[in-house]
Order: sequence, then structure tokens, then C-alpha cells
Amino acid sequence: MPLSNDPKTLSQAPHPLTPARTGTIPAISSQGTALAAQREKLRLLINSRNPIITVETSEEQRFLEMLAATAQELNVPLYFWSVTEGLGKAGGAALYNSDQPEQALANIATIQGDAIFLLKDFARYCDNDRISRRLRDLADAFRTARRSIVLLAASIQLPSEVAADSAPYQLGLPSSEELLPGVKFVLAEVTRDHALPVALDVAGIGQLAKNLVGLPEEEALRVLRKCVLERSKVDAGLLDDVLEAKREALHTGGLLETMKRDASFTDVAGLQRLRDWIGKRKSALTPEGQRFGLVPPKGVLITGVQGCGKSLAARAVAGEWGYELARLDAGALYDKFVGESEKNLKRALDLAQKLSPVVLWIDEIEKAFASAGSSGDADAGLSQRLLATLLTWMQDREGGVFLAATSNNITILPPEMLRKGRFDEIFFVDLPEAAVRAALFSLHLKKRGRDAAGFDVNKLAVASDGFSGAEIEQAILAGLYTAFNRKQQLSTDVLLEEIHATQPLSVTRAEEITAIREWAKSRAVAAD
Repeated sequence: MPLSNDPKTLSQAPHPLTPARTGTIPAISSQGTALAAQREKLRLLINSRNPIITVETSEEQRFLEMLAATAQELNVPLYFWSVTEGLGKAGGAALYNSDQPEQALANIATIQGDAIFLLKDFARYCDNDRISRRLRDLADAFRTARRSIVLLAASIQLPSEVAADSAPYQLGLPSSEELLPGVKFVLAEVTRDHALPVALDVAGIGQLAKNLVGLPEEEALRVLRKCVLERSKVDAGLLDDVLEAKREALHTGGLLETMKRDASFTDVAGLQRLRDWIGKRKSALTPEGQRFGLVPPKGVLITGVQGCGKSLAARAVAGEWGYELARLDAGALYDKFVGESEKNLKRALDLAQKLSPVVLWIDEIEKAFASAGSSGDADAGLSQRLLATLLTWMQDREGGVFLAATSNNITILPPEMLRKGRFDEIFFVDLPEAAVRAALFSLHLKKRGRDAAGFDVNKLAVASDGFSGAEIEQAILAGLYTAFNRKQQLSTDVLLEEIHATQPLSVTRAEEITAIREWAKSRAVAAD
């Protein structure tokens, strides 16, 4: 049932990130399981007596809120410092003449007992020898008490001697639970100020929050506000608008191509065993399945004969599950500068995590990692380093990213990628049997606006023995040109002419295809 336009039904409390004065403790938002886990990691770092904790994030206010709550739970005093305000206890006035970095450290040294000191943008001053030395001296003194200096900035680069004393804390992006109060606040604000109609129920508003996952909180709320104002209403169409705006906001830099879900298994002929496998694994994505103990699937590797629908099958998973779809361009990873290719891969995998839930499609995966199975001399070990990065991610990644990789020649992939546990399953897509070829003719004829009932698809299936799905599609396209040129309708006879004039890959590359099929007999699961 749709919600009313009354803002009170959308927001029962102020947005948790309402701007607060410097040095005050911001309001603590309600915590979900993801937020509780993040706070526990922060508590652990402080209780482990790490003298310096580094936090790289643009979400300063959100981290400040979390640190303030953690300090309260631990009953430890919290101090703030910035170059504009100086050093002061939370809720109190700043100390006189404490705005200069070196003087701030001198003041910290005089404060006794347990304490947490949050220093904003302080890392940029650590290249100064005196400041670096003072910070290291404090770190040595802090090891025997629950005293931590927290360095907070959007980007942190420390001198090696200071970095050796520091422990990083990953704030992570907000979960849908954390975004939901802000989403309700924005909807209440825009509907109140612009008198916009609301036609989303509670579940729809929850889905809005899920669709914004992957963005920092304030950016997520800006994206939502912009989409609502552009649409001039809050309805089901807003869900897709928000997803599209999120894709643009993530700035993938060409490493990931975010794609619309334009395929499902209704667009695929055959591959019944793969369909059944995907259908069963969908249960693990539901709360009921997770309570039962089902583990979300990690991914599949689909190999087989060229042109038989491997890429379409990989894309169809996103359509079946309602996941986002992103394609990793293996060629875009490589960079001429040492170390940049590995950074590109890490950046792409991080982007995929931000898009979650997502199907990450790597087409022709052997193009990026084939050389990793050799000595590494061909590319100075670059493929091996990229492979190590990918395998580590595959092993340790969080949920929400399903890897769907395709390969035309799986035999050249390194064995460590193929062992059980990397992919949940390896499927082999073979040349289609007669019944599947008939279904393919029907699918492609329908796609071109033709009624398959007007064609003898069984006769066409028999004539196209050895054809792949792509070759069947090309035969229909060629038949359309022939029929148009003759000023007649497309017919079974025209299609038979095109089929008989075509030498399929199974004939021209017979030895290679035979070798691939033999390899798959004992090493992969037949997709059909």
C-alpha cells in the first residue's frame, strides 16, 4: 500500500548526518549488523593499543559519528584537532595556540590517561622531520596505555617510519541499513518542499536504499535528491533512475562497463543444466535460504565452442537474479607503467563491490591471464601478479559479487584458477543438438519479427547440423538480405540456401573443436 505524502510517515527522526559543530559529538544513528561489525573492528584496534590508526575516507562526518560512539562505549575521552580549530576535547573549547601541527602534538604529550585523538588532514604535515619525530615519540609512549592518535583524511601517504607504527582502518561504504534513515529524510524533505506525490510502499523505499549502496552516504543522498526532482514524483520508476545515476556517479574510468540487464534465460535456448544450477542458487540470495544455511554462490566459469551462447548465458544470470551487470574489460587493465596494471585490477574489483549486488562478467578471461600459467618471461611476470590479485579477491571478497567468466580456450588458463573453490562450477557449452537448433531458429525469427510457425524449423535444424547459435543467427540475417533483394518474404527455402552456402566453424576448425570437446568430457559439467 503506498505511503501518504505526509513527511512524518517517511521520517520519524532527523537525518543522522545533520551537520554538527566542530568538536561536538554528533547524533548516533541506529546501528544494523554491518555498522555493528565496523564499530567492533574500530574498538578492537583501540583496545589493542595501536598508537596510530589511519582512516582514508571522504566521509568525515560519518566516521566522526562512529568514533564518538565508540569512545562513549569504551568510556575514553575523545579529542579533535584541525588546523583551523586547534586541539580540544569533544564538547569543549580548543586549547590556546594549538592550531599548529607541532604544537598540537606537544599538547597531546601533556594529556594523561586513556584518550583518543582525532587529527584531521594531519598526514600532510608528516613529511616535516620534526613533526614526524614527535609523532613517533608519541607512538612509543602510547604503547603502554589505551591511547590512540587517529589520522583522518581522504587520502593518506605517510613516511615509511611513521607508517610502520600505524594500523589502517577501513571504514567501508554504508550499508542499506545505514542509508535507509537518510533516504526517508530526503523523501520527506522533497515531498514536503515540492509537494511531490509518493507512490512507493515501505518495501520500495527499502529497495531505494539498496540501489544506492556503493556510494558514500552524502553522495548517495544527493543522487537520490537529484533523481526525485528530475522525475517530479516518487514511484517505481525512481528505482531504475537511481541505479542509472549511481552508475554515472561511480566513475568507472573504462575499467568496468556497467550494462543494463537485457537478457534472461528466456532469451537462451538449451543450457538446461546451467539454468537449473542458477535457479537453485537463487535460493541462497533469499533470507529464508540464508537462515537455512545456504551460502551465496561465488561464480561460474563457462567455456565451450565459440558462438554457442557463453556470453549470453553469463549476462542472463543478472536478469534471472535481478542483479546489476558489469563487464570487466581485461584489455583495459594493462598499463605501461610498473604497478599500474595491478592497481587497475584492484580498482575494478573495488568498483564491482560498490555496485553489489552485481554479476561481474569477464569475457574471454584467458586474454588477461593466459600467460600466468607460463614462466612469466613473456610479460615480466605481470600476468602472474594480476592472477595473484584476482585469486586473492576471489578467496576473500565479501558477498554480493557473482563472477561469471567465459573462455574460448580454457586449456591455456593457469591450473590454480581452475581448482575447486575458485569457481563454484565449470560449465561446458557444446554445439547445440537438433532440438536446441530448432529452438534457436524460433528465437531468432521472433526477434526479427517473424512468426516461427510459418517456417519448418525442424527441417532447418537438420540442415544446420554442426552450426553454433551465432552461425544460425547469421544465416537468418543473410536470409533477410537475400529475401529483400529478391523482393520476397523470408522463407524456409531461402534459409536453407544460406545454410547450405555456409561452412560452419565445426568444419573449418574441426581439429580444434574436437580437442576442446574431448578436454571437457572429464573436466567440466555439460551445460545442456
